[in-house]
Amino acid sequence: MKQLIIIATLFLNFLTFAQDVKVTNESVQFNNGSHPAVVVTIPYANKELVEKALKGEMKDWGGKYDNSKGEFMAIQTSMKAMGDKYFDGYAKIIESGSEIRVAFAVDLGGAYMDSREHGAQWKVIEERAKKFAKNTSMKSVEDELVVAAKALKELESQQQDMESSIEDSKKDIETYKKKITEAENSIKENEQSIEKKKVEIATQEKLIEAIEKKLGNLK
Repeated sequence: MKQLIIIATLFLNFLTFAQDVKVTNESVQFNNGSHPAVVVTIPYANKELVEKALKGEMKDWGGKYDNSKGEFMAIQTSMKAMGDKYFDGYAKIIESGSEIRVAFAVDLGGAYMDSREHGAQWKVIEERAKKFAKNTSMKSVEDELVVAAKALKELESQQQDMESSIEDSKKDIETYKKKITEAENSIKENEQSIEKKKVEIATQEKLIEAIEKKLGNLK
């Protein structure tokens, strides 16, 4: 049941990501100047996760991977969908309050990719950026779910311990009740025995008095 809930949660989150991931065409300042870039939002993610994911993404582009001054680079890489020529890819994280975005720029060799002049190639990087954003967002929520599920498991374990403690206490109470009942019965029995014993003692005292009287008569 819990697995079904988790799967349903992830599916709903995936649909949410598709709505929340925004793609824009902006001029972004990189270390080597301002360039046209595909910019995507990364919903629900933190910078540490995005950095790790972006490193993997740029390595997947092929070529020589490098990073410097907050930028991630794939130098002299190629993709079939981008054509036959080698190109350099650049990416950087843009933080604005709690919002995290990632900008992708491509140097096609002499000119930076532009949505108007390089429509087909722009579309390739745009789709790749969307996929990156969705996957990273999904990973972020999956990690969050793992932490939440672990916390839930711990809470459930604590509840089970408490319930076990209650059951143990109930058993102790039943044991104590039984012992109290046994003690009360023992008291009643002893009280009855004491009364009988008093009668026996009184009878024995009278017997002693009678014997002493006999002894006195013999003197």
